[in-house]
Amino acid sequence: MLNFNNFYKFFTLSLVFPLISACDNGPSLRSICETHSEICQDLNTDAWCRNERRLVIFGRYEEMSTPTDEVRYQLIQNFEAYSKCVHKASLIEHIKLKEKTTSRVNGYVTSIKELKRLSEATKDSNHPHLLYWHWSRNGDEAALSRFLKLRDTGVLQTPELQFKLATHYVKYNQDLTIDTLYHALELYDGSEPLNTEILTTLSTLYLKQEKFKHAYVWGKIAKENGATDIDLAPLRAMLENDNIRVSDLDGLANDYFSDINSGKFVPPKR
Repeated sequence: MLNFNNFYKFFTLSLVFPLISACDNGPSLRSICETHSEICQDLNTDAWCRNERRLVIFGRYEEMSTPTDEVRYQLIQNFEAYSKCVHKASLIEHIKLKEKTTSRVNGYVTSIKELKRLSEATKDSNHPHLLYWHWSRNGDEAALSRFLKLRDTGVLQTPELQFKLATHYVKYNQDLTIDTLYHALELYDGSEPLNTEILTTLSTLYLKQEKFKHAYVWGKIAKENGATDIDLAPLRAMLENDNIRVSDLDGLANDYFSDINSGKFVPPKR
């Protein structure tokens, strides 16, 4: 069985620490809302989406003083998460207090308006994450072209940006997609949580290519990392029916993950 306790511990701390730091190193949420009520009052006022709302407020406050591409990209991500959450909440009618439902609707409307504003404010940016966002969300082919031109500059040499690059390749070249996903894992140094979509995409692509042992190994790593949309039982049964030792594949999955997490992963030959 894979041992990911250290990874989950790191993952949890990495999520909590930024929130604690935001409070320790700057103004509190309350003080921000008292001095800049305009960035708080147009969001929902009940307990729904509390964490998402918190991140949006801190992000809006940071944009006021530091309106950089990086700050705006993070704010876009925060607003997307908030929008998804508050939209779901807005569909749940509060039986006794109608104003609670109304505040959720207002929060959702705000998220749509703010995402549109941020889209307009960053449309000419050459920030790689924003270029990809404008292509994936708005279908901006010019942004995609500018993003792809960054391939040979070294700017895209991060796990996250290599994954984004792979999502472009997947439409027309599965082998290139796999190589790019492997490179994303090769660049991973264990300092940030591993994107499980890299793992599930590898498993899915190998399944399509009928390379079932490969599909099982990457599916196993993905599942042990929290992926919930993978069912390994059919693959396991197929492999066992072909007299393949699944325990050996489990060991390989464990070795791969250990190498990835320690920054020593070397892409295997396909």
